[in-house]
Order: sequence, then structure tokens, then C-alpha cells
Amino acid sequence: MNIIRGIALAIIVFFSAVLHAQCNLEETIVICDMTQIDSNNDGTPDGIINLYDEYTNLTGNTIQAGTWFDPGFNFALNAITGDLFLWDLNESSTTTTDYQFQLTNADCGSDIALTINLVLGPFSGIALPTNLEDVNVQVCDSGSTPLDLCIPLPDIDLFEALESLPSPHANGQWTYEGSSPNFIEVVGSELFVTVPYQAGPPLVDEETFELIYTVPGIAPCNVEQETRVKISVVREVFSGLAQNKRICEDLIVNGVYDNDIDLTDDDYLLFEDIEGTWSMDMFGQISTLGDSVININAIYQQIISNNPRFGCVDVDFTYSVDQRSGVCDDSQSTISFKIYEYLRPFSQSTFPEFCEDDESIPATINLYDQLGFSNDNGVVYDYPSDSCTQWNFVSGPSDLGLVSNEGGCAPSIDYSYLAPVNLTGAEPGTYVFRYTVSPEINCNPDNFEVLNYIDACTSEVDTSGFCGSESAEVVIVVHPKNYAGEDTVDLSFCSGDLGNTIDLISLLNTNGIDDPIYVGPFGTWVDLDTGSAITSPFVLPVINDQQTFNFQYNITNANNCNEEATLSFTVFEQYQAGTNSTTQICSDDSSFNLFDLLGSNASTIGSWTGPNGFVSNVSDVIFDPSTFEAGDYMYSVPDNGGTSIMCSGGQATVTVTILQNGSAGSDMQATVCRSDDQLDLQSILDSAADSGGTFQDIDGTNALNGSIVNLSLLNEGMYSFQYTIQDNPQCTPSIAILTIDVIDVMSPNVENQTFCLADAATISDLEILSSAFDFMWYDTSTSTDALPSDLLLVDGEDYFVSAINSDGCESDRIQISVNLLPFNDSSCNDCEINDGISDNDDNENEVLDLCNLPVIFPEFEIKIYNRYGSIVYKGNNNTSLFDGTSNVSLTIGSKLPSGTYFYVFNPNDGLTDPFQGSVYLSR
Repeated sequence: MNIIRGIALAIIVFFSAVLHAQCNLEETIVICDMTQIDSNNDGTPDGIINLYDEYTNLTGNTIQAGTWFDPGFNFALNAITGDLFLWDLNESSTTTTDYQFQLTNADCGSDIALTINLVLGPFSGIALPTNLEDVNVQVCDSGSTPLDLCIPLPDIDLFEALESLPSPHANGQWTYEGSSPNFIEVVGSELFVTVPYQAGPPLVDEETFELIYTVPGIAPCNVEQETRVKISVVREVFSGLAQNKRICEDLIVNGVYDNDIDLTDDDYLLFEDIEGTWSMDMFGQISTLGDSVININAIYQQIISNNPRFGCVDVDFTYSVDQRSGVCDDSQSTISFKIYEYLRPFSQSTFPEFCEDDESIPATINLYDQLGFSNDNGVVYDYPSDSCTQWNFVSGPSDLGLVSNEGGCAPSIDYSYLAPVNLTGAEPGTYVFRYTVSPEINCNPDNFEVLNYIDACTSEVDTSGFCGSESAEVVIVVHPKNYAGEDTVDLSFCSGDLGNTIDLISLLNTNGIDDPIYVGPFGTWVDLDTGSAITSPFVLPVINDQQTFNFQYNITNANNCNEEATLSFTVFEQYQAGTNSTTQICSDDSSFNLFDLLGSNASTIGSWTGPNGFVSNVSDVIFDPSTFEAGDYMYSVPDNGGTSIMCSGGQATVTVTILQNGSAGSDMQATVCRSDDQLDLQSILDSAADSGGTFQDIDGTNALNGSIVNLSLLNEGMYSFQYTIQDNPQCTPSIAILTIDVIDVMSPNVENQTFCLADAATISDLEILSSAFDFMWYDTSTSTDALPSDLLLVDGEDYFVSAINSDGCESDRIQISVNLLPFNDSSCNDCEINDGISDNDDNENEVLDLCNLPVIFPEFEIKIYNRYGSIVYKGNNNTSLFDGTSNVSLTIGSKLPSGTYFYVFNPNDGLTDPFQGSVYLSR
């Protein structure tokens, strides 16, 4: 040991508890200044001591070599050589037992041969060298701009002001030494300050803060050690918050923007540093770096001189503030003005007129073609677009098939701005439609965003500045003709009620909204059946049985717009309903026609009513005793033409009595599984069968008791049973044959099975030696829920398997036992975690492969440490495998350097002990 080492070990506390010779020994060593330890005496401290040597130096004895173990998992210890890397221990000692290292060897067997306690003095680190401004680190205060003050950010992790080797102990505390009002707080090792803005020289706003890092210790070493650092914080420049503006063209045309505007006004730019400059723009408004005055009208004149129908144009002005310190970045803000073309008015100058039902009326017309659009110096401001336009029906008899746009600027299917409408059959009247153009038509899509800042941290969306929509109405007129009435058919009369003549005009129907039917010299009647002219009133001929008349009323209107209506009416004689009768039948008798019971003189034009709301509009009613009800069935023939006509009809009644007889229903067949269950034959009867009958064992199986069949007495095969029912002795019995197909499934052949725990065997790995059917696994002999195929097998558990055929019949369940060989069993090929990772994208050894361990131990935890004992990775079933990238605080996402790393895998199952190993990372 060299002289420096001798000073570091000036105080040694020795105590020992010996349970038996050379075993269960305990020693304590004290290292107050680990930065002076030089293990190889080359003049460069390395912080490495050897525990074998320490023991010999303390006691004068030697101890048999073995394996060293660090119960705290600090991984600063070489288990074979006993070398301890003090610089890898990240905290100073606060008790004498914070760091313990244990030795096991052959002499002591399962006992601990030696325990060494290490008391490590505090180390608060070495400050980085100061620069010309007498500070250790200079940083940019990213949290001093108005926006950043909304969410404070740390300026620096203070450990960055200390040298990394040796790294300071992590169990210390940072404190601020000073009284600056710009200091905010220290959270852990993160410094929060603010440097206020001061307009004008000096152009760099800066303040230096002094902080102390203090690490605690215990006697006989220093009770604490401290390191001071000076941090220079430079304020970052800020170019301000830009407030964009929308401007509709009509405001410019009306002189609202004739005057100049200053972009530095708060209406356009907020909270900016005044030392910035403005960039030249494409419209030549900014003439110098210090110029901030523009004229929107002048910009607009340039735009329309090139393109009067410009749609929309973005105009941007950029303000930049250059940074005066190398630790901060420049700042830039852009104010955007968006100018929108406004919609010019349009209208219909003349509207089309048509005569109702005129053949010259076009089948369709485009409403858009009826509009006239503004023309300004040869520029037509029309809007022929499906997007952002809308046609609406305003008023009139109908919308003539107009398709409106429900999608706005994403037009609906079948919509067209041309707006074709169908005039075929258009009713007389005035049709009014409206065409509306949305201002978005000039700028679609428009993603321009405007925010108004209430303060630096609060803003609201500004929806002002858009242009208004424009609309106009289109009118179409269809003039009515002289009204001839409506086509009138299906009128009926009694000949005795009409007299000798009929006023044909009075028989025509009207639609209730037009003028009265025209009567005058332009109207004439014609018999459609003979083609001859007739007059009104019309003289009736003699009626035999019934006669139908078909006439047409024609009107010749002005402008050759003709109108016509047809008239059809029938004159009837009285119908006969037949004679009353009675009949008695059984409920299972054959069907018959009720009409046959009325006699020979009944008319076939009548209808039936009966019990429970029965109605039939035809004379032939096929009476089915199994579905019809008994009672009185009344046959009615109609009056001539309806109830208002006094050609009265008649009624006749057929009384039907039904003698009830039970129904056995249809023959039925069922497939059942052979088991100890019982089958109630009632359950397989036809749903139409009546209850109360008797069952008969046709095949003589002796398995039938009443309606219950004992399936355990039946072998595989087909069996027949008879169901008989008879309610009335005057009627024949009803019989149905019930056939049962009994299926027996053979149990599968299976044996007890053994697996290795490391294989993560599941239900799907269980083997069936032989089975002609599908099979299912259960956890008990009576469970109704089958086990999922991906369920992990459990050591010592019993499992039950049964065969299931295509009909769903299940065999008896067979029990097996599962034995899982423990982890690291000699007969198993356990998981071998790779001892190296190569980050070279060759798809080999890219990650630390844990084999099946995450499946076997789903609650596992793994921690990986570097050679200094610092944890660099924490993993479980929810994290990605270790690929050389850190995922812990302060180093998240960092690519770790090449070298040896140590892991501890904890199964967390309460049974299996944690184990550790190492992996070499190659870059």
C-alpha cells in the first residue's frame, strides 16, 4: 500500500464475531477520500481496492479464496478477484452497514466466511473549470420569454457543472447562495431562474447564480463535504406573438384599409424585443430593416392588377431578433394577412313561363342557366362549382326533383350546381328556388388560423374577417288550363235510383284546390267505347244485370293548351246471398268450401265474416277444422255501388260445430348423446301437438316410463316411440312417430405427461395418443368451461380430457397429471440468456434475449447496471427488451457505450430466487 493509501485508511475500526473457526468473520474498513485511491500505484487514482488485501492488512491473516457477493446489488464488486470499484458506489455512507460485501468459500460451505462493512466518506464532486467570466457553466434561460413563463422549464441540471469522473455522490443536496429576486427554486438538481428583459444596451441580458452541493457523511470521516459552482444564465431573445388577420376584399374596396398600419402595434405583434428587424416582402412594403409600416390597399392593388379573381392570397411579414450570445438561438415571428375575394351579386333578369301540360315544356332545365352574373371590365364573376354552393327549394307546388347540397364544401352525392329540375307533369303555380354561394368557394380548403392573445398564456380563436355569402332566387311559372275535372272511375248506381238522365259534369271528381269544372262551348263529351259524341245530361238505356259506361270530357283552351277528364260508372242489379245452413265436423276432418253450403243461387261477389274477427273478401273460403273456429259464418253480398246506393244486398249464415279431437302433430326425430340422463319425449313433440296423449315403446326397449326415456338403458342406434291422442269418440285417433338416434362417443387415449418449466408449456402442448374426434380439456371432472389452449400448465395439477363428435356428444372424461421439471433441472434445456449484444443491425444479438422467462414469470423484473453500479435499465413484461438503450431518469433514450453490464433477473413468483449475470455491449 502506498503513502496516499495509508493516509486514506488512517482510521480503521475492527470488530469480529466468530461463530466457528475461520467462518462468519466480520470486519469494517473506512475510506474517507476515495479520490486518492491508486490501486496499481501508477500515480493516477482509480478508486479500486481489493477486499482480500484489506482483510489481510486489517488482521494480518489470510483467508481461503472463494466468491464475493454484494447483497445490495451495487455491482461495484468483482466476485472472483475481490476488486471493489469505489467510484461506482453512488452514495456516501450514512450508517456503518450501508455497504456490505460477503465471501463464501469451500472451508465454510453454506456459511458466510467473511463479511466486510465499508464506511465511505462523502464526495461532492469537482466543479468544472471557470471561464474568462469566472463561471463554471453558461446556459440559455429558455424559460424567460412570455410564452415560456406559462409553463416554467428548468435552466440546467446542476450536475452538468461538475466533472463526471469521479462522479459526485448522489445523496447530496443543492442550495442557492444569494438573494437575487430572479432566482425561483432548485428542484432536486434542476435550477429554475428567470432573467428579465431590458430594452436597449447591453444587448445581452445575463445574471450569475452561485450554488452549493453538500453531501452528508459520518465519523470518523467528514460529516459533510460541499462543492460550489457558478452558473451564468443568459436570457433568450423573443420576437413576439404574431396575431394574424383575415381581410375581406369589400372592406378594402370600401376604404377601411386605405391608411398605413404599423406592424409593431399590439394588434399585430405582442411582447416582442425591440432590437429586431423586418424582412423584405414580395410586395415591396418593407423598404428597410427598421421599416414596419405597410399599406393593405397598396398590396391589394398589386394583387388585382395581376389577377382580379385571385380567390385568396396570404401576405406574410417576418420579424427577426438575432441572439447576441452563443448559448441561445435566434427568434423569428411571422404576421400573416389573408385577403379574400368577396362574392359579387347575381340575379335572374327574366323568368320562364309555361302552360300546364304543354308539350313544348322542356323535360328539364338548369336553374343555374337562369342566372346572370356580374361583369366588371370583361371579368365575369360567376360561381360554377359543386363545392361551397347550395340550391334550396323556397316555395311552390313541389321542388321539381331538385337535389340540395347537404355537404357544403364537400358536396353531396348527385348534387350539381347546374341544378337540373324536372318539369314533366309540373303542377300549375309559381316555383321559387334560391342559389347560395358560400365565401369558402374562393378559398377551399382554408386552413388559415387566427388567434387573439388575451395575455401571453391565453388565446382565443378569431372567426372575424370572412366575407359574406351571396344568394339569388330563380322563379319558374306554370300557368293552369281551363279545368276539366279529375279522371273519375269506379262509380256505381242502382238503375231505379237514377231516373232517365244523368248530369255527367256532376259526377266528375275535383282535386279540391283548382277552379270549378269548366262548363261552356269549349267542352264536349265522347263515348270512348263507340267513339260517338254524346250530350250531358245523358239519357240512360235499359240496364240488364249491369252495364259500365266510359266517357271523356274534352276542353280546348286558349293557346291550344288542351284539358281532358275521363268518367267511368256502372249500373248494378241486386246480388243474392244464398240460404242459411248448419254442419257438424271433427277438428281433424278434411277441409271444405263454406260457399258450397249456401245453395245454388248465391252470388260469388260477396264476402265472409266470422268468429274472432274472421274476414274474407272472396266467396270461396276453404274451411280447415284444424285452424278455423266453430261458430256462425255470415256471407254478405254488397249493395249496388256502396252503402249510399239503395240497391241493397243480403246476408246468409252457415253455423259450424267442431267436435274437438287432439292432434299428435307431425312425426319427429331427435339425436341424443348416450349418457345417464333422461329424455322427456314431450320435449321432442311437434310444437302443434296437443298434450294429454299416451306414449308407446314400439321397439320394446323397456326404457320408457310414461313420457320419460332412460338413455342409460339404450345402446347406440335408432329407436321409435308412438304418441297417440283422441279427444272425441266420434273422431279418429291422431298418431305421431317419435324417432331417437342415440350416439355413443369413445373416450380418448391419454397418459400422464412431464414438461420442463422453462418450455412454458400450455394446454395446447398436451398430447392425445389416439382419438377419432375433437377433444376438450377441463380443470375438473364436472367443470362446464373448457380450458383455453394458451393456458400455462401448473406443476402437479390434474387435467381432464373428453372427446366430442360433430353432433356435440361428449365422452367420459379421462384424468391425467402434469409434472413440471423445475428451473435449471439437469434434464431440461433451460433458457440461456445471451452474453453479448451487438448494435450493428445484422439482426443477430440485437437485444438481450430472455427466451421464455417473461412467459414463465409474467411478474418478472430485470435491472441492468453499468460497471459503476448505476442503474441504466428497468424492465418487465410491459417494456421492450434491452438493446443497449437506457430507459431510466436522466438518461432516457441514451445509447449506452460499449462495455460490460450486469443484470439481476427477479422472477417475482415467490418461489424462484433471483439470479444475476453479465452481458457485453458492442457498438
